[in-house]
Amino acid sequence: MSIRKRIIIAVAIQAILICIICIFAYISFDTVLSKLRAIEIIDDLNISLLEMRKAEKNYLLEKNNDALKELVEIGTERLEIIQSSKSYIVPGLGKNIFYDLLNNLNQYLELAKGVIATNITPPHFESQFRQVGHELTNLSELLLKRERKNVNRIIFSMVVMLFTSLGIIFIFQVIVWKYFFSFIIKELSVMEHLIKMISQGRFHEVAVKSISPHTEIDIAIKAITDMSRELERREAELIQSGKLASLGVLVSGVAHELGNPLNNISMMAQTYISIYDMLGDEEKKNFMGDILNQTERIKKIIQNLLDFSRSKKQELKDYSPGDIVEQSIEFVDNHLKISKVKVHKSIAANLPPIFVDASQIQQVLVNLYINAIQAMPEGGGLFIEVYPSQENGSVVIEVRDTGTGINQEILPYIFDPFFSTKGTKGTGLGLSVSYGIIRQHHGDISVESQEGKGTTFLVKIPFHQGKAGEGNAQENHSHR
Repeated sequence: MSIRKRIIIAVAIQAILICIICIFAYISFDTVLSKLRAIEIIDDLNISLLEMRKAEKNYLLEKNNDALKELVEIGTERLEIIQSSKSYIVPGLGKNIFYDLLNNLNQYLELAKGVIATNITPPHFESQFRQVGHELTNLSELLLKRERKNVNRIIFSMVVMLFTSLGIIFIFQVIVWKYFFSFIIKELSVMEHLIKMISQGRFHEVAVKSISPHTEIDIAIKAITDMSRELERREAELIQSGKLASLGVLVSGVAHELGNPLNNISMMAQTYISIYDMLGDEEKKNFMGDILNQTERIKKIIQNLLDFSRSKKQELKDYSPGDIVEQSIEFVDNHLKISKVKVHKSIAANLPPIFVDASQIQQVLVNLYINAIQAMPEGGGLFIEVYPSQENGSVVIEVRDTGTGINQEILPYIFDPFFSTKGTKGTGLGLSVSYGIIRQHHGDISVESQEGKGTTFLVKIPFHQGKAGEGNAQENHSHR
C-alpha cells in the first residue's frame, strides 16, 4: 500500500472519530439545553405556586373570592405552559410524574373554581385545599431537585465522555504518527545508507540491490539503485579513460626506453652479419644470447604497458603495500630517466597486507607520479614514502615532489571531475578517478601544496582486518 493511501485511511479514520465526537457533543448539549429549559419551566412553576399559595392564604383568612380568582388565573396560565412544555419535561421526569403534576394542579384549580362558581365553601374544603396545595408545592420542589440532579449528571457524563473521546483520538493519533514516523524514518534511513554508499563511491553495493517498489519512497530508492548502475558503468569508463590518459604520457618515456634495446639489436645484427664467417659456434651463441636479452627487455616493457592499459574486472586480494609501490614505480621508470627526476623511496618494513585491486591502486600512484614529474620540468626529486598511519589501522603512501606547487585558490577543486591545472593539456579526470578508486577501497586521499616548494599527496588505505573484512569487501566488489 502506498504512503498516500495509508495517510488517506488514517485521516479518514480520524475524521470519522471527530464526527462521532461532534455528534455526541451536539446530542449532549441539546440534552442539556432541554434540561435547562425544563428547570426553567419548573422554576417558574414554583414561583407561580408561591403566588397561588399566597392567594390561597388570603382566601382562607378573608373569605374573599377575588383571591381564588387570582389563584385560578395564575394556575390556568401555568397549566397551559406545562402542557405545551411536555416535550421538555417528560424525557427527564417520565410521563407518570408529569401527569401527577397535571392532575394535582387541575385538582387544585377545580377546588378553587367550585367555590367561585357556587360561592359556597364545602365541608373540609380548607383542609383538602391546603393539602392539595402542599402536595403540589412538594412535587414541584422535588421535580426541580431531580431535574437539577439530572443536569449535573448529564454534564458530568458529557465531560467524561468528551475527555475519553479526546483521549482515544490522542492515542490513535500517537499510534498513527508513531507508525508513520517509524515507517518513513526506516525507509529514509535505507535511502540515507544508499546515498552515503554512493558518496563513498561504492556504486556496486547499491546497484546489486533488488527493489520491488510498493511506496513512493521505494520508488525513489529504486531510482537511486538504477542511478547507481549507471554511475557504476560511467565510473568504469572514467577509470579506463584515466588509464589511457596516463598511458599517453607514459608512451613518450617508453619510446625512449625501447630505442636503446632496438638500437642494440640492430647494431648486433649488423655486426653479426658482417663477421659471421669469422665467428665460432660459441661466439655466435653469445651474439644470439645478447639479442635475446634485448628482446626480453622490450617484451617486459610492452607487457607492463599492456597490463596497465587493459580493462578488467576488479580483483581484490591481499597485497603488500611495498610491492604495489615498487611495481608502480617500474611503470614510470622510463619516464623518470628522460625527465631528470630522481626517485627517493622509503618503505617501512613488516607492513600488514591491504585487501585491494592492485592494478587500480597502481593506476592511482602512476597518475600521482606523472603529475609530479610534469610539475618538475627542469628536474627535481620525487619522494615516495610508505608507512603505517598513527591514527588508525591503515597504510599511508606519501608522494611528494619539489615542483611548482598548486595555487591555494584552486587547491580545494583538484579532485573535481574535469578540473585541470594543465589547461588544455589535461583532461581533468586523473585525480577525480583516483579519488573515486581510493574511496571505493574505503580509503582517503588528500593533498597539501605550497607554490614554488612542491606538492604532497597522502593516500591512506586500511589494512586487511581478516576474514570478516575480506568477506564483506569481496561481496561488495565481486561483480565489478
